[in-house]
Amino acid sequence: MTSVSVRTYTRAHTSVYVSDKLRNLLKVLVWRHGLDPKGVVDAWNAWIDHAARTWLRSGHLRAVIIEFYWPGARNALARWDFPIRYDGTDVDEMWTDRSFFQESFPKAKMPPSGCAYRIVLRHAPGAPHIAGLTDTRLRSVAGLAARETGTVIATPDIMASARYYR
Repeated sequence: MTSVSVRTYTRAHTSVYVSDKLRNLLKVLVWRHGLDPKGVVDAWNAWIDHAARTWLRSGHLRAVIIEFYWPGARNALARWDFPIRYDGTDVDEMWTDRSFFQESFPKAKMPPSGCAYRIVLRHAPGAPHIAGLTDTRLRSVAGLAARETGTVIATPDIMASARYYR
């Protein structure tokens, strides 16, 4: 007798997974830098989750970025980018490599305690409109060098990698 198992993931399902896992990685990152991750949770609940899921479903989310800065400053003290790709793994599984992600923390620039942080979503042209969101400029990363860490979240159709600036 032969048995067959089939798993189907829809973009709606993978967008929920990727959004939730990005939130968790950002919470760990902020906490590891000695800052309060409550801001990540509050922002995620207030607007990020809805926007991220909408743009992940439509294929328009290009990156989730977290900037660390002194209020009023033009330059970032540190920054992490999570570029999004829609080429997937062609494997019927979803995974997050939190250990791999955390191994890159010592290599990245540690923002000073007491600094502020914000999360920015970058989307492709033609993205669905999200009420209440406006365009913003990223702070300069002049003097910081980007370093790729690799894939941290994978699904059959959405991938997220990490890049830090030091």
